[in-house]
Amino acid sequence: MNNYLEVGRVVEIEGKRIIIEANDKCNDLTYFYNGVVYNGVVYRGVTVGQLIGIIRGPYILVGRIEKEYLEDKFINSNDISYEKDRYQRKLDIKMVGYIENSNFYLGIISYPMIYNVAIMLSDEQIRKIINSEHNVDEKIQIKVGTTVKEKANIYLNPYKLFNTHIGIFGNTGSGKSNTLAKLYRELFKKEENYTLDLSTSEFVFVDFNGEYVNENVLSKSKKVINLQVDNNSENKLKISNNIFWDVETLSILFSATEKTQKPFIKNTINYFLDKKSNDITEDSIINGICSAFYNTFYCNNNKEANNLLHLIYDEIKIDTSKIPFYDCSWNETTKTYYINTSEYLNNKTKEELIEKREELKNIITSRLCDYNLKITEKLRIAFLVELIYQISYGKAQYEHISPLIERMKSQSNIIDDLIEISDDDEEKNCITVVSLRNCSIEAKKIIPLLLAKNTYEKHKLSNKTSIQNTFHLIIDEAHNILSDQSTREDSNWKDYRLQVFEEMIKEGRKFGYYLTIASQRPADISDTIVSQIHNYFIHRLVSEQDLYMINNVVNTLDSVSRSNIPLLAPGQCIITGTSFDLPMVAQIMKLPKLESPNSESADLETLWMSLLY
Repeated sequence: MNNYLEVGRVVEIEGKRIIIEANDKCNDLTYFYNGVVYNGVVYRGVTVGQLIGIIRGPYILVGRIEKEYLEDKFINSNDISYEKDRYQRKLDIKMVGYIENSNFYLGIISYPMIYNVAIMLSDEQIRKIINSEHNVDEKIQIKVGTTVKEKANIYLNPYKLFNTHIGIFGNTGSGKSNTLAKLYRELFKKEENYTLDLSTSEFVFVDFNGEYVNENVLSKSKKVINLQVDNNSENKLKISNNIFWDVETLSILFSATEKTQKPFIKNTINYFLDKKSNDITEDSIINGICSAFYNTFYCNNNKEANNLLHLIYDEIKIDTSKIPFYDCSWNETTKTYYINTSEYLNNKTKEELIEKREELKNIITSRLCDYNLKITEKLRIAFLVELIYQISYGKAQYEHISPLIERMKSQSNIIDDLIEISDDDEEKNCITVVSLRNCSIEAKKIIPLLLAKNTYEKHKLSNKTSIQNTFHLIIDEAHNILSDQSTREDSNWKDYRLQVFEEMIKEGRKFGYYLTIASQRPADISDTIVSQIHNYFIHRLVSEQDLYMINNVVNTLDSVSRSNIPLLAPGQCIITGTSFDLPMVAQIMKLPKLESPNSESADLETLWMSLLY
C-alpha cells in the first residue's frame, strides 16, 4: 500500500537513535483511512512506546518512540513569550527492525537518511511485527492474549518458547498464576487435538499451594501426587537410590556440619552401603549391630556407648530380656561397665565377648526375619553403629555427632511418608503435578530440591550424547525454594540448594532440561538464576528491589517497557526475551473458571452478604 500517513521527517541520526521532526497532524490517538473502521485501514497515532516507520527505498524501517519533547527554535531564554511557530515537536526513536515485502525482520538492514519520511504504521503492519514468525504453521502457534494498545492477537511459537528457561514475575493479584496456567494449558491443548505430539517430553509442576490439582486445570490427563505426612497414602515422590544415598544429599537432608558431621556421614555410607544393591542390606545391619555390641564392651571406655546400643535395640523393637549385658550400668568411679556390684565387664575375656556376640547375632537374625526395616530405620542404625565405633576408639566426640542423630530422627516422617527410594522404572506420565499444600515447611524445603536433583541427574544421564527427550520443571511460588535472602536456614543448606538450581539453569539447556519459575518476589531469587532466564513475562511489580533486579538482569527490556512495569493492570504483562523480536505489553487472556488455578482472592461480597439471608 502506498498511501502513507506522514508523521514527519528525519532530522538527526546517531546510531540506532533517530530524531524525527514531527508535523502537527499526528496528535490524535487513532486514524481511519477511507473513513470506515471495518473496511478501511486503522492507524495508531504518535505516542511514547508506539511503533512508527521510516521510508528508505524498498524498506520501511521500524522504530519505537522512546521520548517526545518540544524544542525552542528561538533559543532565547530572555524572551519567554509564546508564538505560534516557536516550538517544534520532536520524537526520539530507537530502531528495531524493518519491513520488506510485507514481512517484518529484526535488526538493521539500512540506516535512514536526513529528510526521509516517517510514517504511521497500520494495525495490520503492527500485527505482523508482533507476530513475525514467517515459517510456522498457524495451527502450531498458541494464542495467549492481545497487545494492550493495538488489541492485536499475540501468537507464540511453542518451538521457540518451550525450549528455553521461562520466568513469570508479578505481585500478588497481578495475574502471574493465570499466565503460567494459560501458557501450558494452550500447549497441552495442542496435544489433545493432535496438533503436537508431546510424548517425548515430561512436564512436572511443583505446586506449593495446591493451585493446579483440580481436574480441569492444565489438563485432564495429568497425574496428581498429593504429598502429606502421616496419611498412609501411596502418593510418594520416587527418588533413585544413587541420589538418596549421595553424601551431599544426606548432608543437606540432616543439616550436617561441614567439618565433623559430613565426614561422619561419608564414613557411615562407605561402610554400610552395598554397591551392588545400592542399599543397606540386612546382613550389614546384623553385622553392624554385633560389631557395635563388641566395641561397646571390649573397649569398655565410654558411658554413652551402651545407651546408643539400647537405641539400636529400640529401632528393631526386639525382646531385650534375652540380650546379653542389656542391664549393665556404668560405674563413674572405675570408668567401666558392671552387671552387678561384684561383676565388672573388664574382667570378661575376649573369647567370652565373641561368644556373647554370636549369641546376639542369632537373636537379631531371628528378629529381622519377621521385621522389615524402613529405610530411615536402617539409616539410624547405621549412624548409631558408626558413632559407637568412633567414640569407642577415640575418633569422634559424642557431643559433636549426637545432634545429627536427633535431626535425622525428626526428619524420618518426611522420608518415610513422602519419598519412595527405588530405581525401578515407573510408568511415564507426560504431565505431573506434585502438590505440597499439606506438607510442613521443612518438607516444602526438602522435597523440591530432591525432585529437581533426581530428575536432572536422570535426564542428564539419558541425554548424555544427544537430546532424545525434554524435561520441563515448572515451579510456582519459586521464592520458597530459590531464595538467596532467607535467614531461617543453615548457610550450607542454602549454598547447596542454590548451587543445584544454578547448575540446572546454566547447563540444563544442553541436555534438554528446562525450568519455568513464577514468583511474586524476583529480588529474593538468586540473580544468577534470574539472569540466565531466556524469556520473561513480567506483571506488575512495585517494590524498588524487584524493579532494580529486573532492570539489572533483563537486557531485552527497553526504557519505555521498563517504566510501565509498576503501572500494569491485573492480567497485563510485558513479554520479552530471546524468543521475541520486541518487548510487548500484553493482556493475557483469563482462563475459564474451571480451568483456572485456585489462586483467587476470597469473594467477601458473597461471604458477607450471605449472612443477611
